[in-house]
Amino acid sequence: MEDKEVTNLMTDRARAIAAAYETLESSEAPFAVHVLASGSQGNATLITYKNTTILVDAGISARRITNGLKAVGLGLDKLSAICITHEHTDHMAGLPQLLKQCNVPVYTRAGTMRELVNRKNLDTKAFCVLTKNNFTIGDLQIETFRTSHDAADPMGLSCYNGKHKLTFMTDTGLVDDTMLKNMDESDLLVLEANYDPQMLKYGPYPFDLKKRVAGPYGHLSNEHAAQALLMMKRPEHLQAVMAHRSEKNNEQAVVTDTVTTALTAEGLIMKQDITIFHGQPKEMVTIRA
Repeated sequence: MEDKEVTNLMTDRARAIAAAYETLESSEAPFAVHVLASGSQGNATLITYKNTTILVDAGISARRITNGLKAVGLGLDKLSAICITHEHTDHMAGLPQLLKQCNVPVYTRAGTMRELVNRKNLDTKAFCVLTKNNFTIGDLQIETFRTSHDAADPMGLSCYNGKHKLTFMTDTGLVDDTMLKNMDESDLLVLEANYDPQMLKYGPYPFDLKKRVAGPYGHLSNEHAAQALLMMKRPEHLQAVMAHRSEKNNEQAVVTDTVTTALTAEGLIMKQDITIFHGQPKEMVTIRA
């Protein structure tokens, strides 16, 4: 075999090894969002990257959260942190039992911590009260921002791993400039699409509750969610989970139709520019960067 052929074989082998390592690295550590449950009855989402696993909200039972971890190959001992967006029951119902089973720091804002401690008699030592919007959990940089909801100190959050960005925003009655800025350039997005205005108007809720849901401190409608997707600065391809869908004032097909109609009317191509997923009350939904 000639020297030139040997050199070419060595070069090809080196390239193959490098490609294998690159594939192995990407397969071992995807930036992933696992929406364990989403809806009026309970909300919980896992964010995983390398050795970091963050639980956003614990509005379902500790058993369901543990089973969700098992479904992605993890145990409670691999949970790095819990982030609670606000104190409403559908976002924290499983927290007290979860804290009995694992020693995990709970990140939240001061007003939310006070409500949780007072209502559930939780130990303040379990909490890491956020005094600034930017902090680090393991391999992820986190930035929090205030949302507009009738809770003590509600928040959304963005996570960065150096290459990709995830933004999580539910339970807000409007989307302001600060929220949009945090949504900008997100590859992965969990965004509320809570109600259809017509279904809410003619649905079973009493008038005061309808007014609250549709108000500036309530929830986002399907139309609000679609407008936010249009107004944000999007990456080349955005994956978005439409979350916190009302069981009485919305339907998955209505969300899909409303959002798709609004986006395609502005020239976006579904599954090319943006792919839409739907959070489910009893099924896990996963998206990966």
